[in-house]
Amino acid sequence: MIPLVVRPEPQATSLSQALYAAGHQPVSTPLLSFIEGRELKQLPQLLGQLSEQDYVIAVSVHAVDFTDNALQQHQLTWPSAHYIAVGEATGNAFTKVGVTGAAVPDDPRSEGIIALPGLEQLTGRRVVILRGDGGRHMIAPTLTDRGAHVDYCEVYRRQYSPDPNDSFVKSWQSKQVDSIIITSGGLLNHIVQLPTNDHAKDWLLSRVLIVPSIRVVLEAKALGFTQIINAEGASNQALIAALDERTRNDR
Repeated sequence: MIPLVVRPEPQATSLSQALYAAGHQPVSTPLLSFIEGRELKQLPQLLGQLSEQDYVIAVSVHAVDFTDNALQQHQLTWPSAHYIAVGEATGNAFTKVGVTGAAVPDDPRSEGIIALPGLEQLTGRRVVILRGDGGRHMIAPTLTDRGAHVDYCEVYRRQYSPDPNDSFVKSWQSKQVDSIIITSGGLLNHIVQLPTNDHAKDWLLSRVLIVPSIRVVLEAKALGFTQIINAEGASNQALIAALDERTRNDR
């Protein structure tokens, strides 16, 4: 197949290389990049007031990386506290920057975090949530109800690439892209806004769509996609397995 890869670098290159190795012909057009968040300067103060009984929650690999870079610039280290990572990749990112023992819920969503042991009673505890701009807001209200003092810190922002002349879409059409790999709701909503005419949008919506979760499946259906495959994960292995399954079914 000729799948379109739109996730940010370096994940786009990693996925494209894995797709080549699996026999596909990917077209890579990263539509998302990241810059420093508006609240990054508040990090030294927020993290500096934590004790060993408090919590730091990172919602993504980028949250860990931007925080670590900011701490290094201030010649600071990660504080002694409890750490929680939203997903295995974020847990690995913690390990790479020297934070060991971060808890990783089996369910990499807000629901999985608030169900972790130790978070049932948080009276007097502080929680700092490292995140990007936007996102879901279920974690903070729930932990606040359990007695915690919760601070969000926007450590990075997303920048989506525009396509005012339909140059991206025309390129994808000329390369005969037959499928699209989407790894987040944000990328999904952005890509459907790129076409400036109905013909281009109809073409985009007729592609096979590979998504990482049932939540994104539902969003895709609401936007008009009809051929949707839930890879049940955003790893290269899960995404390629879903694409391979479609290839086998088409034979």
